[in-house]
Amino acid sequence: MVVYFSPLVLFAISLVILETCKLEAKTSKFNRQQLHPYYTPYIDTTVCRTMPGLTRAQINLCYRQPNATLVALQGLNEAVNECQYQFQGHRWNCSSLKTRGQNPYISSILQRGYKETAFAHAITSAGVAIAVAKGCSSGLLTNCGCDPKPYKMRKPRSMSNALSDTKWKWGGCSHNIHYGVKFSKLFLDSREKAEDMQSNVNLHNNQVGRMAVSNNMQIKCKCHGISGSCELKTCWRAVPDFRAVGKVLKDKFSSAILVDQKNLGKKAMRKFNKINQKNKKGKPKHKPWSHRKNKHKRDLSYDLLYYEKSPSFCEKDQALDIQGTVGRFCNRTTSTSADSCSNLCCGRGYNLIKRRIVERCKCKFIWCCEVKCEVCSSEEWMSVCK
Repeated sequence: MVVYFSPLVLFAISLVILETCKLEAKTSKFNRQQLHPYYTPYIDTTVCRTMPGLTRAQINLCYRQPNATLVALQGLNEAVNECQYQFQGHRWNCSSLKTRGQNPYISSILQRGYKETAFAHAITSAGVAIAVAKGCSSGLLTNCGCDPKPYKMRKPRSMSNALSDTKWKWGGCSHNIHYGVKFSKLFLDSREKAEDMQSNVNLHNNQVGRMAVSNNMQIKCKCHGISGSCELKTCWRAVPDFRAVGKVLKDKFSSAILVDQKNLGKKAMRKFNKINQKNKKGKPKHKPWSHRKNKHKRDLSYDLLYYEKSPSFCEKDQALDIQGTVGRFCNRTTSTSADSCSNLCCGRGYNLIKRRIVERCKCKFIWCCEVKCEVCSSEEWMSVCK
Protein backbone atom coordinates (compact mmCIF):
# COMPACT_ATOMS: atom_id res chain seq x y z
CA MET A 1 0.00 0.00 0.00
CA VAL A 2 1.45 3.36 -1.04
CA VAL A 3 0.58 6.50 0.86
CA TYR A 4 0.81 9.86 -0.88
CA PHE A 5 1.21 13.18 0.95
CA SER A 6 0.41 16.57 -0.34
CA PRO A 7 3.26 19.09 -0.81
CA LEU A 8 1.98 21.11 2.14
CA VAL A 9 2.14 18.10 4.46
CA LEU A 10 5.64 17.22 3.26
CA PHE A 11 6.77 20.78 3.92
CA ALA A 12 5.38 20.68 7.46
CA ILE A 13 7.10 17.36 8.16
CA SER A 14 10.45 18.74 6.93
CA LEU A 15 10.12 21.75 9.23
CA VAL A 16 9.50 19.48 12.21
CA ILE A 17 12.56 17.36 11.36
CA LEU A 18 14.73 20.48 10.96
CA GLU A 19 13.66 21.92 14.30
CA THR A 20 14.30 18.55 15.97
CA CYS A 21 17.86 18.44 14.57
CA LYS A 22 18.55 21.97 15.81
CA LEU A 23 17.28 21.06 19.28
CA GLU A 24 19.46 17.94 19.40
CA ALA A 25 22.50 19.95 18.32
CA LYS A 26 21.93 22.53 21.06
CA THR A 27 21.37 19.79 23.64
CA SER A 28 24.55 17.93 22.67
CA LYS A 29 26.54 21.16 22.84
CA PHE A 30 25.07 21.91 26.25
CA ASN A 31 25.91 18.41 27.46
CA ARG A 32 29.51 18.76 26.25
CA GLN A 33 29.87 22.02 28.13
CA GLN A 34 28.33 20.47 31.25
CA LEU A 35 30.64 17.45 31.11
CA HIS A 36 33.69 19.52 30.18
CA PRO A 37 33.64 22.97 31.82
CA TYR A 38 36.79 23.94 29.90
CA TYR A 39 35.54 22.66 26.56
CA THR A 40 37.22 24.16 23.50
CA PRO A 41 36.24 23.60 19.84
CA TYR A 42 39.70 22.26 18.85
CA ILE A 43 41.41 19.76 21.12
CA ASP A 44 44.71 18.10 20.31
CA THR A 45 44.88 15.14 22.66
CA THR A 46 48.13 13.64 21.41
CA VAL A 47 49.96 14.41 24.65
CA CYS A 48 47.20 12.69 26.64
CA ARG A 49 47.73 9.42 24.77
CA THR A 50 51.53 9.46 24.53
CA MET A 51 52.64 10.70 27.96
CA PRO A 52 53.48 7.72 30.22
CA GLY A 53 52.73 7.65 33.92
CA LEU A 54 49.54 9.73 33.89
CA THR A 55 46.72 8.59 36.15
CA ARG A 56 43.12 8.26 34.99
CA ALA A 57 42.22 11.59 36.62
CA GLN A 58 45.14 13.31 34.92
CA ILE A 59 44.19 11.84 31.54
CA ASN A 60 40.61 13.08 31.93
CA LEU A 61 41.91 16.53 32.85
CA CYS A 62 44.27 16.39 29.87
CA TYR A 63 41.38 15.69 27.48
CA ARG A 64 39.55 18.71 28.86
CA GLN A 65 42.58 21.02 28.86
CA PRO A 66 45.32 19.61 26.61
CA ASN A 67 47.09 22.97 26.16
CA ALA A 68 47.28 23.58 29.90
CA THR A 69 48.50 20.02 30.43
CA LEU A 70 51.27 20.53 27.89
CA VAL A 71 52.35 23.70 29.70
CA ALA A 72 52.21 21.83 33.02
CA LEU A 73 54.49 19.10 31.62
CA GLN A 74 56.94 21.80 30.58
CA GLY A 75 56.78 23.08 34.16
CA LEU A 76 57.65 19.59 35.39
CA ASN A 77 60.69 19.56 33.12
CA GLU A 78 61.83 22.96 34.43
CA ALA A 79 61.33 21.72 37.98
CA VAL A 80 63.61 18.74 37.35
CA ASN A 81 66.27 21.04 35.90
CA GLU A 82 66.04 23.30 38.95
CA CYS A 83 66.24 20.26 41.22
CA GLN A 84 69.44 19.17 39.47
CA TYR A 85 70.90 22.64 39.95
CA GLN A 86 70.09 22.77 43.67
CA PHE A 87 71.48 19.26 44.30
CA GLN A 88 74.34 19.21 41.81
CA GLY A 89 76.95 18.57 44.50
CA HIS A 90 74.92 16.10 46.59
CA ARG A 91 74.90 12.32 46.53
CA TRP A 92 71.35 12.46 45.24
CA ASN A 93 71.42 14.90 42.33
CA CYS A 94 67.86 14.43 40.97
CA SER A 95 69.17 12.38 38.04
CA SER A 96 66.51 9.74 38.70
CA LEU A 97 63.79 12.31 37.95
CA LYS A 98 65.11 12.75 34.41
CA THR A 99 63.04 9.99 32.83
CA ARG A 100 62.62 9.11 29.15
CA GLY A 101 58.94 9.99 29.22
CA GLN A 102 59.64 13.46 30.65
CA ASN A 103 57.41 12.58 33.61
CA PRO A 104 59.33 12.52 36.91
CA TYR A 105 56.50 10.65 38.63
CA ILE A 106 57.59 7.50 36.82
CA SER A 107 60.63 7.41 39.10
CA SER A 108 60.40 4.95 41.98
CA ILE A 109 61.84 7.44 44.44
CA LEU A 110 58.64 9.49 44.27
CA GLN A 111 56.76 6.50 45.64
CA ARG A 112 58.78 6.58 48.88
CA GLY A 113 58.73 8.86 51.89
CA TYR A 114 62.29 10.23 51.86
CA LYS A 115 63.29 13.81 52.49
CA GLU A 116 64.37 13.97 48.85
CA THR A 117 60.89 12.78 47.85
CA ALA A 118 59.38 15.67 49.80
CA PHE A 119 61.54 18.17 47.94
CA ALA A 120 60.68 16.57 44.58
CA HIS A 121 56.95 16.86 45.24
CA ALA A 122 57.28 20.48 46.33
CA ILE A 123 59.47 21.61 43.41
CA THR A 124 57.28 19.89 40.79
CA SER A 125 54.13 21.41 42.28
CA ALA A 126 55.77 24.84 42.18
CA GLY A 127 56.94 24.26 38.61
CA VAL A 128 53.44 23.50 37.36
CA ALA A 129 51.98 26.55 39.13
CA ILE A 130 54.63 28.88 37.68
CA ALA A 131 54.37 27.50 34.14
CA VAL A 132 50.57 27.70 34.01
CA ALA A 133 50.51 31.17 35.60
CA LYS A 134 52.91 32.43 32.92
CA GLY A 135 50.99 30.61 30.19
CA CYS A 136 47.79 32.41 31.15
CA SER A 137 49.31 35.88 30.96
CA SER A 138 51.23 35.16 27.73
CA GLY A 139 48.11 34.08 25.86
CA LEU A 140 49.15 30.44 25.38
CA LEU A 141 46.07 29.18 27.21
CA THR A 142 42.54 29.98 26.10
CA ASN A 143 40.88 29.07 29.40
CA CYS A 144 42.54 31.83 31.38
CA GLY A 145 44.10 35.25 30.94
CA CYS A 146 45.77 37.90 33.03
CA ASP A 147 45.10 37.91 36.74
CA PRO A 148 41.65 39.55 37.04
CA LYS A 149 41.88 40.09 40.77
CA PRO A 150 42.02 43.79 41.77
CA TYR A 151 44.77 44.82 44.16
CA LYS A 152 45.03 47.77 46.50
CA MET A 153 47.04 50.73 45.28
CA ARG A 154 49.93 50.30 47.66
CA LYS A 155 53.40 51.42 46.69
CA PRO A 156 55.71 48.47 45.95
CA ARG A 157 58.58 47.94 48.37
CA SER A 158 60.97 47.52 45.46
CA MET A 159 60.73 51.22 44.60
CA SER A 160 63.80 53.16 45.65
CA ASN A 161 63.67 56.23 47.89
CA ALA A 162 64.73 58.44 45.00
CA LEU A 163 61.59 57.47 43.11
CA SER A 164 59.30 57.48 46.13
CA ASP A 165 57.35 60.43 44.71
CA THR A 166 56.86 58.77 41.31
CA LYS A 167 53.23 58.18 40.42
CA TRP A 168 52.35 54.64 39.57
CA LYS A 169 49.32 52.50 38.80
CA TRP A 170 48.41 48.88 38.32
CA GLY A 171 48.61 47.84 34.70
CA GLY A 172 50.17 45.41 32.31
CA CYS A 173 49.28 41.74 32.58
CA SER A 174 49.80 40.17 35.99
CA HIS A 175 50.67 36.49 36.07
CA ASN A 176 47.56 34.50 36.95
CA ILE A 177 48.95 32.73 39.99
CA HIS A 178 45.44 31.84 41.19
CA TYR A 179 44.74 29.78 38.10
CA GLY A 180 48.27 28.33 38.19
CA VAL A 181 47.79 27.12 41.77
CA LYS A 182 44.33 25.79 40.91
CA PHE A 183 45.59 23.78 37.95
CA SER A 184 48.56 22.49 39.94
CA LYS A 185 46.11 21.11 42.50
CA LEU A 186 43.91 19.54 39.83
CA PHE A 187 46.85 18.00 37.99
CA LEU A 188 49.07 16.77 40.84
CA ASP A 189 46.83 16.37 43.88
CA SER A 190 44.56 14.09 41.88
CA ARG A 191 47.31 11.44 42.05
CA GLU A 192 46.81 11.07 45.79
CA LYS A 193 43.55 9.14 46.15
CA ALA A 194 44.36 6.91 49.12
CA GLU A 195 43.78 8.43 52.54
CA ASP A 196 46.98 7.02 53.98
CA MET A 197 50.17 8.46 55.39
CA GLN A 198 51.92 8.66 52.02
CA SER A 199 49.10 10.49 50.25
CA ASN A 200 48.62 13.00 53.07
CA VAL A 201 52.31 13.82 53.26
CA ASN A 202 52.50 14.20 49.48
CA LEU A 203 49.50 16.54 49.49
CA HIS A 204 51.12 18.58 52.24
CA ASN A 205 54.42 18.89 50.37
CA ASN A 206 52.59 19.81 47.16
CA GLN A 207 50.94 22.65 49.03
CA VAL A 208 54.28 23.79 50.47
CA GLY A 209 55.66 24.09 46.95
CA ARG A 210 52.70 26.16 45.78
CA MET A 211 52.90 28.44 48.82
CA ALA A 212 56.60 29.01 48.09
CA VAL A 213 55.45 30.57 44.81
CA SER A 214 52.36 32.49 45.93
CA ASN A 215 54.06 33.89 49.05
CA ASN A 216 56.99 35.26 47.05
CA MET A 217 55.16 37.03 44.24
CA GLN A 218 57.04 40.04 42.88
CA ILE A 219 55.93 43.44 41.67
CA LYS A 220 57.56 44.54 38.44
CA CYS A 221 57.26 48.04 37.02
CA LYS A 222 57.87 49.81 33.74
CA CYS A 223 58.69 53.53 33.44
CA HIS A 224 56.77 55.91 31.19
CA GLY A 225 57.65 59.46 30.26
CA ILE A 226 59.70 61.62 27.93
CA SER A 227 63.13 60.06 27.29
CA GLY A 228 62.57 57.54 30.05
CA SER A 229 62.03 60.16 32.73
CA CYS A 230 59.85 57.74 34.66
CA GLU A 231 57.12 60.27 35.40
CA LEU A 232 54.70 57.36 35.67
CA LYS A 233 55.19 53.71 36.50
CA THR A 234 52.97 50.84 35.43
CA CYS A 235 53.29 47.90 37.81
CA TRP A 236 52.04 44.32 37.73
CA ARG A 237 52.43 41.15 39.76
CA ALA A 238 54.79 38.45 38.49
CA VAL A 239 55.74 35.00 39.71
CA PRO A 240 59.18 34.80 41.35
CA ASP A 241 62.19 33.53 39.49
CA PHE A 242 62.38 29.74 39.66
CA ARG A 243 65.91 29.94 41.02
CA ALA A 244 64.60 31.90 44.03
CA VAL A 245 61.81 29.35 44.58
CA GLY A 246 64.34 26.53 44.36
CA LYS A 247 66.50 28.19 47.02
CA VAL A 248 63.50 28.63 49.34
CA LEU A 249 62.57 24.97 49.00
CA LYS A 250 66.20 23.91 49.42
CA ASP A 251 66.27 25.72 52.76
CA LYS A 252 63.07 23.92 53.72
CA PHE A 253 64.71 20.65 52.69
CA SER A 254 67.52 21.26 55.18
CA SER A 255 64.98 21.72 58.01
CA ALA A 256 62.44 19.09 56.91
CA ILE A 257 60.50 17.34 59.68
CA LEU A 258 60.54 13.57 60.11
CA VAL A 259 57.06 12.26 60.93
CA ASP A 260 57.13 9.07 62.99
CA GLN A 261 54.59 6.60 61.62
CA LYS A 262 54.59 4.56 64.82
CA ASN A 263 53.31 7.54 66.81
CA LEU A 264 50.54 8.27 64.32
CA GLY A 265 47.46 6.33 65.28
CA LYS A 266 43.95 6.78 63.92
CA LYS A 267 43.38 9.89 66.02
CA ALA A 268 46.57 11.55 64.76
CA MET A 269 45.74 10.55 61.20
CA ARG A 270 42.33 12.21 61.47
CA LYS A 271 44.08 15.31 62.76
CA PHE A 272 46.46 15.23 59.81
CA ASN A 273 43.56 14.96 57.35
CA LYS A 274 41.87 17.87 59.09
CA ILE A 275 45.05 19.91 58.77
CA ASN A 276 45.19 19.45 55.01
CA GLN A 277 41.64 20.67 54.47
CA LYS A 278 41.50 24.00 52.66
CA ASN A 279 38.90 26.71 52.58
CA LYS A 280 37.46 28.25 49.42
CA LYS A 281 40.49 30.53 49.04
CA GLY A 282 42.87 27.56 49.11
CA LYS A 283 44.28 28.42 52.55
CA PRO A 284 44.46 25.90 55.42
CA LYS A 285 41.32 25.86 57.52
CA HIS A 286 43.33 24.95 60.60
CA LYS A 287 46.80 25.77 61.79
CA PRO A 288 48.75 22.54 61.31
CA TRP A 289 50.50 20.87 64.19
CA SER A 290 49.92 23.73 66.59
CA HIS A 291 47.80 23.95 69.70
CA ARG A 292 45.68 27.00 70.34
CA LYS A 293 46.60 27.16 74.01
CA ASN A 294 50.33 26.89 73.33
CA LYS A 295 51.42 29.64 70.94
CA HIS A 296 55.06 28.62 71.13
CA LYS A 297 54.54 25.33 69.31
CA ARG A 298 55.90 25.24 65.79
CA ASP A 299 53.53 25.67 62.87
CA LEU A 300 54.54 23.12 60.25
CA SER A 301 52.23 24.25 57.45
CA TYR A 302 55.22 25.74 55.60
CA ASP A 303 57.68 22.91 56.35
CA LEU A 304 58.45 19.85 54.27
CA LEU A 305 57.47 16.55 55.89
CA TYR A 306 58.84 13.06 55.33
CA TYR A 307 58.22 9.76 57.09
CA GLU A 308 61.06 7.51 55.89
CA LYS A 309 64.77 7.90 56.53
CA SER A 310 66.77 8.34 53.36
CA PRO A 311 69.34 5.80 52.19
CA SER A 312 72.96 6.80 51.76
CA PHE A 313 72.64 7.06 47.95
CA CYS A 314 76.21 5.76 47.75
CA GLU A 315 75.55 2.51 45.89
CA LYS A 316 73.46 1.96 42.78
CA ASP A 317 69.97 0.60 43.37
CA GLN A 318 67.87 0.08 40.25
CA ALA A 319 64.73 -0.67 42.26
CA LEU A 320 64.82 2.85 43.72
CA ASP A 321 66.32 4.58 40.66
CA ILE A 322 69.43 5.42 42.69
CA GLN A 323 72.43 5.87 40.40
CA GLY A 324 75.09 5.83 43.14
CA THR A 325 78.16 8.07 43.23
CA VAL A 326 80.64 5.97 41.25
CA GLY A 327 82.17 8.11 38.50
CA ARG A 328 80.94 11.41 39.97
CA PHE A 329 83.31 14.41 39.97
CA CYS A 330 84.18 15.58 43.47
CA ASN A 331 86.01 18.46 45.10
CA ARG A 332 89.24 17.30 46.74
CA THR A 333 90.20 20.77 48.00
CA THR A 334 87.57 20.82 50.77
CA SER A 335 86.36 18.37 53.35
CA THR A 336 83.20 20.08 54.61
CA SER A 337 81.07 20.77 51.55
CA ALA A 338 78.52 18.32 50.11
CA ASP A 339 80.58 17.80 46.94
CA SER A 340 83.79 16.99 48.79
CA CYS A 341 85.47 13.72 47.87
CA SER A 342 85.27 12.49 51.44
CA ASN A 343 81.48 12.86 51.43
CA LEU A 344 80.57 12.19 47.81
CA CYS A 345 82.78 9.12 47.38
CA CYS A 346 81.45 7.49 50.57
CA GLY A 347 84.92 6.48 51.73
CA ARG A 348 85.81 4.60 48.55
CA GLY A 349 88.43 7.14 47.52
CA TYR A 350 88.87 8.82 44.17
CA ASN A 351 90.98 8.73 41.03
CA LEU A 352 92.72 11.66 39.35
CA ILE A 353 92.04 12.09 35.65
CA LYS A 354 93.83 14.56 33.43
CA ARG A 355 91.51 16.61 31.25
CA ARG A 356 92.61 18.82 28.39
CA ILE A 357 90.65 22.03 27.83
CA VAL A 358 90.75 23.70 24.42
CA GLU A 359 89.28 27.19 24.07
CA ARG A 360 89.58 30.38 22.06
CA CYS A 361 91.79 33.09 23.55
CA LYS A 362 93.64 36.33 22.77
CA CYS A 363 90.89 37.50 20.44
CA LYS A 364 91.51 40.69 18.43
CA PHE A 365 89.17 42.81 16.38
CA ILE A 366 90.43 43.65 12.90
CA TRP A 367 88.89 46.52 10.98
CA CYS A 368 86.53 45.81 9.35
CA CYS A 369 84.89 43.43 10.32
CA GLU A 370 86.68 40.38 11.56
CA VAL A 371 87.65 38.82 14.87
CA LYS A 372 90.73 36.62 15.01
CA CYS A 373 91.44 34.39 17.97
CA GLU A 374 94.15 31.95 18.94
CA VAL A 375 93.53 28.44 20.19
CA CYS A 376 94.77 27.89 23.73
CA SER A 377 94.90 24.58 25.51
CA SER A 378 95.36 23.82 29.18
CA GLU A 379 95.31 20.76 31.39
CA GLU A 380 93.68 20.18 34.73
CA TRP A 381 93.34 17.25 37.07
CA MET A 382 89.82 16.10 37.87
CA SER A 383 88.95 13.91 40.85
CA VAL A 384 86.45 11.13 40.14
CA CYS A 385 84.89 8.87 42.78
CA LYS A 386 85.87 5.21 42.67
